[in-house]
Amino acid sequence: MIADKLLMNGMPAIDLAQTLFEQHKILLMKFAIYQCEERPHFAETKKKNPKAKRSVAEALQHTPDSTERTIFVQNLEDFSKVREKMASLQEINPENVEIASYLENNEKKPRIHEAMKAISRVETRNGIFHIPFLDLDIPVDEGGAASAQEVFIGLGVKSGAIINSGASYHGWGLELLKDNDWRDFMARALLLDRIDRRWVGHRLIDGQANIRVSEKRGKIPKVVYAF
Repeated sequence: MIADKLLMNGMPAIDLAQTLFEQHKILLMKFAIYQCEERPHFAETKKKNPKAKRSVAEALQHTPDSTERTIFVQNLEDFSKVREKMASLQEINPENVEIASYLENNEKKPRIHEAMKAISRVETRNGIFHIPFLDLDIPVDEGGAASAQEVFIGLGVKSGAIINSGASYHGWGLELLKDNDWRDFMARALLLDRIDRRWVGHRLIDGQANIRVSEKRGKIPKVVYAF
């Protein structure tokens, strides 16, 4: 198993992506650059302020992956340009861009910066597959790596890596899923309590998932547990 042989605690998410690229003999993997807003999701704001509201149009706002700058990886050497780009991600002046996050009246604008995400959809000699990603609604201060594993096991993913993303956990399945199996995996994830359901909805609209591999709030996503 990949988890037994190649993964270790503290491994950056970008190194995990490279490991999967090599182990599954992937022919094409993609990364995208996007605008990251360091602001709690609306659901978190709603807990603190029950009167917080947003319009239907705001709730349905969606930025397709296809509109974002993409880096294509076709061999192991291409990971060097991915790392170079990740090291040169830029800060963004919040005064110069439209902010997608919900803000209270007169609230200070959040830090905005470029970030990098891995795309689940990959190409192999056997066709199109997905790396099963999940954005978990499990805060790291709960010490919930075991809870994160339980989510994956419940969804039929028996081998995975749990990532400390800074504030909460991300999950990466280590075996690839065919497109229909991936859609079933994502749809079933919506039934669970410890999942960012809006994230799942956005990913189903795109027909592929994505997960951040660069820093946010100064923390780089790293493996904390593998099974």
